[in-house]
Amino acid sequence: MMEIRTMSNADEQGIRSLFAACFGKELSHEEWVWKYRLSPWGSDAAIALDGEDIIAHYGGVGARFYGKGRTLSVYQPCDVMTHPKYRARIFSKRGAMVKAGELFFRSNPMDFAFGFPSERHAVLGTKQLGYTEHRHVMVLSKKVSVRKPIANFFVKADKGWSSLDEPELDGLWKEAREGYNLTLDKDCRYLCWRYRDHPSRQYEPLLVRSRYSKALQAFAVYAVRESELHVLDFFSLRSFNTKTLLRLFENTAVRNGLGVVRVWVHPNESAFRTFERYGYAAEKGVPYIFRILNDQITPSFLFDAYCYRMGDYDAA
Repeated sequence: MMEIRTMSNADEQGIRSLFAACFGKELSHEEWVWKYRLSPWGSDAAIALDGEDIIAHYGGVGARFYGKGRTLSVYQPCDVMTHPKYRARIFSKRGAMVKAGELFFRSNPMDFAFGFPSERHAVLGTKQLGYTEHRHVMVLSKKVSVRKPIANFFVKADKGWSSLDEPELDGLWKEAREGYNLTLDKDCRYLCWRYRDHPSRQYEPLLVRSRYSKALQAFAVYAVRESELHVLDFFSLRSFNTKTLLRLFENTAVRNGLGVVRVWVHPNESAFRTFERYGYAAEKGVPYIFRILNDQITPSFLFDAYCYRMGDYDAA
């Protein structure tokens, strides 16, 4: 008889063992704690057991979305997995993971869930857990065209987390977020948890200041992935020239000996056209999907308004 229940601390080792069986790599104790015990808006998971063995897991990290003065409570499902021996062969079966997902959504009030699943899990979510049909993010990329950094006499970029002033960054974000139709709400507490405090990945910030007033004008965070610079997130004062930020991305790539800059931007954003004019090419990326639990929210609104970034994807 399969048991479905909410995760407890005592289940950590069983969940980590299941993760290794499903994905062929380890989920460390430090990363499990970071994700399921230290996230700013809380985390939860439902599990399925066969006897004492955990055979399926449906986790989720709490978050907030913000758009035009409105805050929405959301979860981002993660570590959605079923032990290979228990995976359903066809979508019509309600397998262990689906039953765990149903408990997860009953147990956690939210306006909607969002995520970036594989194509297979996107179809499964639509057919069995009430998700929307999926679409794909838009990825912008550019080959680095300069051989040495271009000087900028009006701004300078401080690097390193020690340069971050939390109240100052919160003030910048509160101004910047008003320029988005809908965005993951990224106060300093979230940004530090997501990037600075990640136990297994390395991310670097850029804090862009006026050379004269020293005021913070823009923020970005990036990661070096093989020969590419991945811009996980960026935002600025609405009066800030986005082209200045793009030059800084290219300068950062040059300093790191990288050949490509890659970033996610929704085509409905004005910044998308700036990237295109600056030489970025667009291509289809990973799927993204929603499960709506607030009947005042429509799929078309979410897909049209959500200004995603690469760092919103928990695997980036």
